[in-house]
Amino acid sequence: MSLMTRILCDSLSSVFYDCHSTSCSYLRGVLRLSYYFTENNCNNTRNETVGLSSNYNESIAHAIHSMTVQGLQLFNPRANDQNTIPTVNHNLHDKNGVKVLPYAPNDALPSDYFDITMNMIDKILSMIGKSDDGLGAHWSSTERIVHKFHMRDLWLRLQKEVRELSPKPLASVCKCVLDVKSNGIFRAVEWIAAHYESGTPITLLDRPIPKLVDSKTWEFWKSDLLHYYTPEALHDAAVYLHCATKDF
Repeated sequence: MSLMTRILCDSLSSVFYDCHSTSCSYLRGVLRLSYYFTENNCNNTRNETVGLSSNYNESIAHAIHSMTVQGLQLFNPRANDQNTIPTVNHNLHDKNGVKVLPYAPNDALPSDYFDITMNMIDKILSMIGKSDDGLGAHWSSTERIVHKFHMRDLWLRLQKEVRELSPKPLASVCKCVLDVKSNGIFRAVEWIAAHYESGTPITLLDRPIPKLVDSKTWEFWKSDLLHYYTPEALHDAAVYLHCATKDF
């Protein structure tokens, strides 16, 4: 780091040194992130010093692995299928063996019912047993519904997080965060796709997931799903989604 950059870093960081609020913590993180990427170092990331969590690639991969154009439009109404969000291929039996798509596909809901809730359930149950349902044979109807509604709930929560990001990440930060082939995000999405072939990977914690059959197993599922609602996980995903959707 250059002397001038170090002096600027130390000076600005001191402004927030004694501040412990969420907003000040975020500002400190953004400052650290900006200084880090000013040095054009995107590979040797020490995440605790750049404003993202140590497993930011997993937090982001979980948030985007089943992303759709309709999901992206929660963050930017102009979003379309000309995007670069890596997602699990809905066709799990792709003849070319493609497990991860380099974009979030269009996946419109049916419109037979009045409310989005029933249209979502209609879409989920109508896809069971088909090769392009996006989940595979290991998910029960209940588990499929939970997964779909969890992802929408998380995106709605992230919509608020993205809207309230202040200051916004710099272009240099976005360049590095969006380099998914180098920063581990793409590999994390690949991990999810691979594990759909053998189970129900509702998290990237790599531990056995019980079948969702009663209130006791729901307690386990609920705890695991809430793993991605922590301030750190939400911030990771919000930074990425801001960068990925701002220029449509």
